[in-house]
Amino acid sequence: MHRQFVVLAGWMLVFLLAGCTSSPTPGLGSTVTNAPMASLPSSVEVSTPSESSPSPTSIQRTEETLAPAGSEEVSALCSPLEGIALENLNTPDLLKTPFQAPPPGDDGGHFGVDFAYWTSPEGKPMLGLPVNAILDGKVAGIIYNRKPYGNTIILETPLENLPEEIRERLPELNAQTVPTPIPPCSLSCPSIPFQGNFSSLSLYHLYAHLNKPPSLTLGESVNCGTEIGEVGSTGNSVNAHLHLETRLGPSGVVFPSMAHYDNSASPEEMGWYCLWRISGFFQAFDPMILFP
Repeated sequence: MHRQFVVLAGWMLVFLLAGCTSSPTPGLGSTVTNAPMASLPSSVEVSTPSESSPSPTSIQRTEETLAPAGSEEVSALCSPLEGIALENLNTPDLLKTPFQAPPPGDDGGHFGVDFAYWTSPEGKPMLGLPVNAILDGKVAGIIYNRKPYGNTIILETPLENLPEEIRERLPELNAQTVPTPIPPCSLSCPSIPFQGNFSSLSLYHLYAHLNKPPSLTLGESVNCGTEIGEVGSTGNSVNAHLHLETRLGPSGVVFPSMAHYDNSASPEEMGWYCLWRISGFFQAFDPMILFP
């Protein structure tokens, strides 16, 4: 994992979310020392949500929310869906849309996996089924029914807290597999400052299209198997399903919100969306490699 930290620090600092005219970037293998840390504003303007989806108009930054999630090794991996065993997640009746990575900087493809009962022999709906955290961690992001993710929670688990058998399943971060940081040319991507721990990595797991607005708060700790929401169809969704994404990125980043493909999306929301989706700072990988 030490090699991952060195390489990630090299490419992470060369990218700016500033459109298609950014200056040339150094090679991925360059070594960076004393990495600068940009600060997130103490409050972020977000679009006013509906009455059924209350959201704070400002996000207070505290030491608790900026700290890496947890301090003890995670002891288990849990199913994201209540009552469904880990070994059954990969069945055709449940896994509907697999992971499909687009080219670097492209917002196409499918960055996560979708679970649903669309062809279940029982024909029962997944709407309202409890969604559980797959790992111990802390809440690193909350989205209140914004496109495309709808009601969403992002949890952070530091890699150093993961058992060795789980870390071994993660993709290697090196010059061959890390997406090349390139300016986003296909999306409107306002430049935003953000703060992250460039000396360590975390596993971020995102749970999207939840049925109700998240009840958790930024910085709140959760345990593996803790119920964090219900399966829904909010955001860009036509059927009730759980969209699960997993990414590797710098520790300590907190996402106050994100949105795109919506005329009401604020510059800050679009900036956070681009940071998560296409900046290269957060490397997406197939969540199914985590499950045995």
